[in-house]
Amino acid sequence: MKNKILSLLIIAGVLYMSGSVVLAQEKKDVVLVKEQKAEEEVKKIEEDKKILEAIKEIYKRLNISVKIYMDWWMHWGHNSNSFDHVTKYEINPSETKTKNNNEFRVNRALIDVNYKISDIFNARLTTDADLTVTPTGASNAAFHIFLKYAYIEAKKDFGPVALSAAGGMIDTPIIGWIDKLSDLRWVSQHYNDNSKAVLNNLTIDNSGDLGVKASIDLFKYVTLTGAFTNGTGYKANENNSYKAVSYLATISPYKGIYLNGYGRNNIDNKYDYTGKKARTEFYGYGAAYTSDLIKIGFNHVFAYATTVGLTSAFGSVFTIPSTDVYLYPVLRRGYQLVDSWLNFYLGALVPDAPIILVGRVAYGFQARTHQRSLSNIDFDKERKTVLYLLGIGWRFNKNFRILVGGELQRYIVTKNKTLRLLQGNSGTEFFNGGALDPALANVYVGSKNPNDAKRIYVKAEVTF
Repeated sequence: MKNKILSLLIIAGVLYMSGSVVLAQEKKDVVLVKEQKAEEEVKKIEEDKKILEAIKEIYKRLNISVKIYMDWWMHWGHNSNSFDHVTKYEINPSETKTKNNNEFRVNRALIDVNYKISDIFNARLTTDADLTVTPTGASNAAFHIFLKYAYIEAKKDFGPVALSAAGGMIDTPIIGWIDKLSDLRWVSQHYNDNSKAVLNNLTIDNSGDLGVKASIDLFKYVTLTGAFTNGTGYKANENNSYKAVSYLATISPYKGIYLNGYGRNNIDNKYDYTGKKARTEFYGYGAAYTSDLIKIGFNHVFAYATTVGLTSAFGSVFTIPSTDVYLYPVLRRGYQLVDSWLNFYLGALVPDAPIILVGRVAYGFQARTHQRSLSNIDFDKERKTVLYLLGIGWRFNKNFRILVGGELQRYIVTKNKTLRLLQGNSGTEFFNGGALDPALANVYVGSKNPNDAKRIYVKAEVTF
């Protein structure tokens, strides 16, 4: 009996000691698990901190903004960038119809991304929206986002001198600078940018292009900028050797006052090895004053378009034996452009009355040319157009402003009446009788200037 009790006590003691060992091990395992979890949590917290710091660093370096220009407008009268005499009593195909002449539009939808790579380098990527629905007539026609700017820029300020250089799809020097001075891009393009509207469909510059540019700022008073680009703009590719050179000089003698001189030379085409070239070039100057209250200024541009003139009597192309030698004489036609603007913001003086008043007067002139045959429609012809803009608006805050405005554009085409008759009986002096009855001949009725273009609109800008 005593032996059985002793055995039971020994067994119980062994079980107790085994259980204690197991419990001790379990406690150690629990402690290890807790320590591991604590270490993992610490690591996770550290990783989260690193991620957060990286996000903060990116946030500090990254700037994303959106700019939307939209409007509703009505328009009457001549509705084309090209203009000429109009035959009396005939329907002008460029005339806006008196009905269904209003529309809602998004003129610009710009997403601008800027990233500061370092203290010197930064990158910019900007997209915009195309105003034309393409493909035309397709069942799935749509507006499209396209690339406007994409470049890397280097900047370094040495105190009295600051340098910058950029390469890629760059913003060209002249157009953006004038937009900055006037702050009216949301209402209308200035007419260096939209020259075709006043220079009989001649485009003299592009706001963006593929290439490089560099700038030097001297003592905060003088800035010199130059660009070397394809010359065909941000919507075209180019694989030839001829490029565009643009240059801008700005002097700021007093705060807010800017005196500008600029130009651009672009070879559009080379005809053959004789050296004949088609080119577009302009030279201009301007002055502006800008402050929070008022922005006022003007630009005066002399533009020239060199193209092919009157065809040689030997024929358009002479071949020796398989090389084309173009025997065209060169036609160099002169243009002038004057663009002036006023942008007044009452809110700078009276914050409770953020009223905007804007005005613009633009003048375009196409000089006469005698480098044509007597019967040519453009021989000795001169074209002028004058555009007036007035508007009143309200700035709700820094992100939203709206304006009601109107434009009147007049067209004046002059040419000696006798010379107009030399165009033949199918020119603008003759009514097309055959359109009414094939048996009828063309009848002389004379011609007139195109009807004035009238435009009324509501413009809005949203930024965020």
